[in-house]
Amino acid sequence: MRVFLALLLPLLGWSACKEVRVLTYNIHHGEGIDGKFDLERIAKVIRQSRADIVALQEVDQRTKRVGGVDTLAALGELTNRRPLFGKSMSYDGGEYGNALLVRGNILRHSVHPIPASPNREPRSILRAEVRLRDCAHPILIMATHWDHQSQPDRMAGAELANKLANDSPDLPAILAGDFNANPTNAAVKFLSGTWMISGASAELHTYPVEQPKVQLDYILARPTAAWTLRDATVLPEILASDHRPLLATLRLY
Repeated sequence: MRVFLALLLPLLGWSACKEVRVLTYNIHHGEGIDGKFDLERIAKVIRQSRADIVALQEVDQRTKRVGGVDTLAALGELTNRRPLFGKSMSYDGGEYGNALLVRGNILRHSVHPIPASPNREPRSILRAEVRLRDCAHPILIMATHWDHQSQPDRMAGAELANKLANDSPDLPAILAGDFNANPTNAAVKFLSGTWMISGASAELHTYPVEQPKVQLDYILARPTAAWTLRDATVLPEILASDHRPLLATLRLY
């Protein structure tokens, strides 16, 4: 199969990436479990991870509770990565949503609201086509944060992620975020039909941060035959947020 892919991918215009390190992290708007707003702690986790792609959830942009700070500009500067924010809703005098930090160029991007049940918090998927430093061909990256109570809304997030990937069949894709669902959840199982779930056979518990008991955070890739998972691990950061960060190392053939 790998020999076949080595011949097929150049025909598709794809080129192998030596390694793609992907980090997903719910940063709790930058507030740690000690109640302190401290972006340097978040940035330190990102720098030490050496991630090429960072998907962030619960990101505040210039809200009152973070003192009007441009969170993404600050994190981009602190980590030397290109920042991209995707608004899910207006909040507290500013904006709130998902974000990406990328080592490379962002070619185009868009934000897609997830259909929501009545009286539920607005959720979205941040979609970006990026060209990483070691990959000649663009990769589709999607960052998202699903509803923590409504299963229909979680399923809507999964279906939208599939649609966005299907709309760009010429791009290898990565989906990362806080799904607010354990690995046996129907929405996660739905995605497993077409996506490789990083560490699907491992217990990658990310929440609660002090003594994690459940996996809520995920990194997925498709098409499944084109990606190899080299490693997936939960990083041992226990102070900077209420979730632990999840890191995966992937290779595109």
